[in-house]
Amino acid sequence: MSIKHLPMNLAIIGCGGYAAYLRDRISELPEICRLVAIVTRNSDSEPVQQCAAAGVSIYKDIDALIANVPPETCPAIVIPTSIDSHFEYAAKAVENGFHVLLEKPPVVTIQDMDKLIELQRRTGKWIAVNFQHLFATSTAAIKNRLMFGEFGAIKSVHAHALWPRSEEYFRRAAWSGKLRMNNVWVLDGTIGNPLAHLMAEALYLGSSAAGMASPETVQAELYHANAIESEDTNAVCIQAENGVKLLFSASLATPESGAVVCEIRTEKATVTLTDFCTVDVEFHDGRRERQDFTEEDDGIFSRLAMLRSTIHSLKSGERPLITVEECRPFVLAWNGAFESAGIPAAIDAEFTAVKKQNGNTFRYIKNIGGSVRQMAENGTLFSAAAIPWAKPGRIVDMRNYTHFPSLNYELIELEQIESRRIHIERAS
Repeated sequence: MSIKHLPMNLAIIGCGGYAAYLRDRISELPEICRLVAIVTRNSDSEPVQQCAAAGVSIYKDIDALIANVPPETCPAIVIPTSIDSHFEYAAKAVENGFHVLLEKPPVVTIQDMDKLIELQRRTGKWIAVNFQHLFATSTAAIKNRLMFGEFGAIKSVHAHALWPRSEEYFRRAAWSGKLRMNNVWVLDGTIGNPLAHLMAEALYLGSSAAGMASPETVQAELYHANAIESEDTNAVCIQAENGVKLLFSASLATPESGAVVCEIRTEKATVTLTDFCTVDVEFHDGRRERQDFTEEDDGIFSRLAMLRSTIHSLKSGERPLITVEECRPFVLAWNGAFESAGIPAAIDAEFTAVKKQNGNTFRYIKNIGGSVRQMAENGTLFSAAAIPWAKPGRIVDMRNYTHFPSLNYELIELEQIESRRIHIERAS
């Protein structure tokens, strides 16, 4: 049998949390891939013991994996680890001859992104990024029609979401809600974590060419109602190099769930993708369409589609759909939002409230649902609506941008202060 028709051996870093979820998805695709090695610090846990009993090799760290598992027999490593560890693990894997399936967001800073892009080019090893919704049938259907010009020129993209997250959510890991940790940028929040998918979707569907629309300028407002360093609520306005305006607004400090909406306004129609599954098209001539892709795209299915697509590309030698190179505009938008707004502002207690539900505590911003939907509809920031807690960030030029942070004094000072503290602690 040809090697192209054999399952691809994979290793994964981690065995709990989201790594466990992806491990389960890999097990559902025995015809195309199989797990042969795991890196974990918790070798005595029941899931790890189950994997070991099934013949999966267990290693204490990535160095031990690389020393014992050659890329000739295990071509790719899956990296679904904490945000701050993505660059270190991905760079080490690629430099040692492995392809990488890297969890979103790829890396935090544009300088690390550019290093990975250069590594990908130099080594010939792909660093595919797990923005699973970009592999969905619904997304592909819209993207193809945009690329073929059926809807005419793209004018703007309006994306918004309300995803409640409890105070307990922000205590689930050491890096949750952090700006920096261990002298490394994290920028955890709506843009960089749970709703990174929506930002990526907006940039991807904001371009009628392959890949994502690249930001020319960014203006943002970043806030937090929860006791965190980073943001749980935002509004971001992006002027892309292709002339498309993108408005992204989202909050985790909300008492209610809201649909995840990405609306593409074009020359001939308005195309709305809801919850990454349902596509509505309203043509300006009065025609309407609706397609529900829930059975193909919801939850597990989008991740299976991502794995199928990426592994097929790796086995056939084709370029994966989404690599670090295609994700550079996402990191530009993310960095630009923080350069514009600086350190996220705490929202005063008079504008927030608390509710208890199922043993969890939710701190939320009053009327945030209406504010987010209004911003997305009008294509403006919170401050334009005279919301009392809102303050506009400055417009920053992202052309020729190569280092985060380099435009915002607050962030530069924060980095310098922590670097000095770490240096003093190590010296003592």
